[in-house]
Amino acid sequence: MVMSGERDRSLSPTAQDILHTLGDAETLFWSDLALTSRKGAVSHVREATISLGMIQALQSTLGKMVLDGPLLAIFLLGRYLRWFKL
Repeated sequence: MVMSGERDRSLSPTAQDILHTLGDAETLFWSDLALTSRKGAVSHVREATISLGMIQALQSTLGKMVLDGPLLAIFLLGRYLRWFKL
């Protein structure tokens, strides 16, 4: 089992690099979501949430164990859509 922060040696170097880049993008989107959700920019929150779900889906297809990521993204999207009645 691969520990957090380690690279899976069974993946090709290219897949490892892509997973690392997606991980960086995920971190940035979570930061963006934390900042914009406080201001109430609903369309931006929706876009960031959808992007997070897509990133985590791509990570999953490349072999990263993503247990609750897509569910969390869907929950956040649903919550904001209900909050602002979109």
